[in-house]
Amino acid sequence: MRKSFKLNKEQNEKRLRSIFRFLIIIIVLVIIGSTFIASNRFVTDLYTAFILDFIGTSFLFATALTFCLFFLYFIFVITIFNPQRIKKSSVIKFAFGGIITLIITIFLLIFGVTEAEKSIQTMKDYTNGEWEVKDLLVTDIKRGSYPSRIVLIETGEGQMTLFFEDFLIYTGQKYRFTYLNATNTIIKVEKIAV
Repeated sequence: MRKSFKLNKEQNEKRLRSIFRFLIIIIVLVIIGSTFIASNRFVTDLYTAFILDFIGTSFLFATALTFCLFFLYFIFVITIFNPQRIKKSSVIKFAFGGIITLIITIFLLIFGVTEAEKSIQTMKDYTNGEWEVKDLLVTDIKRGSYPSRIVLIETGEGQMTLFFEDFLIYTGQKYRFTYLNATNTIIKVEKIAV
C-alpha cells in the first residue's frame, strides 16, 4: 500500500513537471513571437518587416501548436493510463475532446505551413521584383491600434496589407497599388490625379 502511494506520488510529480515545462515553453514562444512582431514598428525597410513578421508569426503558430500538444498529451494520459481512476463515461468524454483537439491541431498545422509558404514566396517575389501594379478603389480601411503601423485595406482584389502608411488613405478613392500577389502585401501606394 505504501509502495503504491509512493509510486502514485512520483507519477503525479512527473505530470506536474510536464505541465510546468509546457507552460514555460508556451510563455517563451509567446514572448519571442510578440517581440519580433512588436519590433516591426521600428523598422523602415519593407524586406526586414517581412522577415520580422514571418519569424514572429511562426513563433505564435508554434505557441498555438504547443498549447494543443499540451492538451493532447494530458488527454492521452487520462484516456490511456487513467491515473485518477475516472469513470469510463468521463474517459470517453476526454477521448472525444482529444479527437476535437487533434482536428484543431491538424488544421493549425496545415494553415501555418500554407501561411509560411506564402510569406516565403512574398519575400522571393519582393527580392526578384515580381510585383503587380493596379489602380484600385478602396472600399474599407482598418488601421491597427497604436503602436501597430499595419493597415488592412479592402479593395476589388480583396484585402491587402500595408506595412507603412506614408500618407492617409481614404475609403471611396482610387489609388495605384504596387503589391505582391502571394499575400496581397502592398509595396507602394500612389495617389491618382483626378
